[in-house]
Amino acid sequence: MSGERDAAPILNGFAHSLLVTEGPLLGSKDLHLLVERAESARRKLVNFLSSIGGWHAGSSLSSINIVAALYGHWIPSGSVKGIERLVVISKGHITPALYVWFAAEGLINEKELETFAEPWSMLQSHPEARRLKGLVINSSGSLGQGLSIANGIALASRIDGTHREIAVLLGDGELDEGQVWEAASTAAAHRLDNIIAVIDRNMVQHTGPTEMVKPKEPLAAKWEAFGWYAVEVPNNAAAIAATIEALSELKDKPKAMIVRSRG
Repeated sequence: MSGERDAAPILNGFAHSLLVTEGPLLGSKDLHLLVERAESARRKLVNFLSSIGGWHAGSSLSSINIVAALYGHWIPSGSVKGIERLVVISKGHITPALYVWFAAEGLINEKELETFAEPWSMLQSHPEARRLKGLVINSSGSLGQGLSIANGIALASRIDGTHREIAVLLGDGELDEGQVWEAASTAAAHRLDNIIAVIDRNMVQHTGPTEMVKPKEPLAAKWEAFGWYAVEVPNNAAAIAATIEALSELKDKPKAMIVRSRG
C-alpha cells in the first residue's frame, strides 16, 4: 500500500510482549512538563474525589495520565501539524479525571466542579457533548459503544477526504462488551489506520479484579488477532504521549495502546 510504513522502526522495536518503560524521545522537555501537569492534576483529582464521595475513584485515578497525554499533548501537537485529532470517551465514568484536567487547563471554570452531577450542571456524571461543546464529542453512559462511534467518524473522514485521527479511551472491564470486538473487527476490515484504541488496563472492573471476572490476557495478542497493531506502555503521561505519537505514524491498520497500571 502506498505510504505504508513498517511498525518496527517507528516503535523502536517495541513488541506486544514488551512492556514499554520509556517512550520514544519526542520533545523530552515538553514531555517532562506534561508529567508535572499530570501530577498536579492528580493531586487536585484526589481532593475532588473526596468532595464527591469517591465517584469511580479507581477508574479516574488510573485514567488521569491518559487524559493528560491525550488532551495535553496529542491533540495540541496535532494542531501544530495541521491534523484534526478527536478523543472519544467510551469509558464515560472517568469524568472526575476529565473535568479536573479541563479545570486545571483553564478550559472550564474551576468553580464548575462544585456542581458535579447536579441536574442543571454542565458537568454530568457521564459526559454530555451538548453541555461541553468543543471539549467532548460524544455523550456516554452505556459502555462498549465508543469504538463504534470512532469507526463512524473515521469512515466519514475517509469519504470527506478529511485528515482526522481519533483516539478512543476504553476501560479494560469494558472489553467484556461484545460490541467492542465487533467494532475492532470492523476497524480492521476497513483498515481504519486513523483510529487508536487506548485501553486503561488497571486490572479492576466494577465487580472485581478483571482476571477473576473474565480473564483478558493475553490482551495485546487478542487485539493483534483482530488485525490491529498493539503495544503496551506503563501508566506514565510521558510514555503514553510519546507512544501515541509514534502510533499515529503507523499506516494500514488500526492501533491499540494498552496502558498498564499493574500486572
